[in-house]
Amino acid sequence: MVKKLVLTAMVLGFAASLYAAKITEGFEDKAVLKKWEIEGDATISTDQQHGGKSSLYTPVGSTAIFRFSPENKFGTVTMWIYDSFVNKKGKSDGPYFGLINSDDDKAVELISFAPYLAMNQYSVVFTGENQWFNKWNSGISRAKAAWMKFVFTFTDEKTLGVTSNDEKEDSTFPGKLEFFNKGANGIVFGGGTDLKPKNETFYYDDIEIDVKDAVKK
Repeated sequence: MVKKLVLTAMVLGFAASLYAAKITEGFEDKAVLKKWEIEGDATISTDQQHGGKSSLYTPVGSTAIFRFSPENKFGTVTMWIYDSFVNKKGKSDGPYFGLINSDDDKAVELISFAPYLAMNQYSVVFTGENQWFNKWNSGISRAKAAWMKFVFTFTDEKTLGVTSNDEKEDSTFPGKLEFFNKGANGIVFGGGTDLKPKNETFYYDDIEIDVKDAVKK
């Protein structure tokens, strides 16, 4: 069953500012990538579409990062992901997607990797832990060549959650908030480094970023 990951920590006595902003992107114009940090051949493609006529494509070896703020903020990010489901058992160096903060720490979903993890599910990595091999089972099943809706929730310093296709929360994900508890200032999409001819192919579309200033003392 699809699960929501929620990380909890001690509540801090901070007051939130009143700033708020919402950004949407449907990747209908290639010029939008001028606002992104692009490595490799990430591009706008018409091969798959969710809402319009095109989407963001990240082939092997590419990365696309959008910084929605210079500073970390709290809020939610909604994105639609198309997983080609080519390698049904997953690869450790396949595509990934998620949040990035101003320290370049990432909280990302990846294809499931190893025999000790449940197959056909996404895994989670917190790069602030400095252990890419330390992958955690998300409980979120991979779609069979279909679009999936992911919502990342990081509404305060004690919350970090992920849901897919609006599924109801049914699990907690303890002990990892210390590696991603400052909020986020961007989103990151990667094509992975698996150079086999039939690598997983991911597309991204209809992103909505709804954030507010990080809480301050």
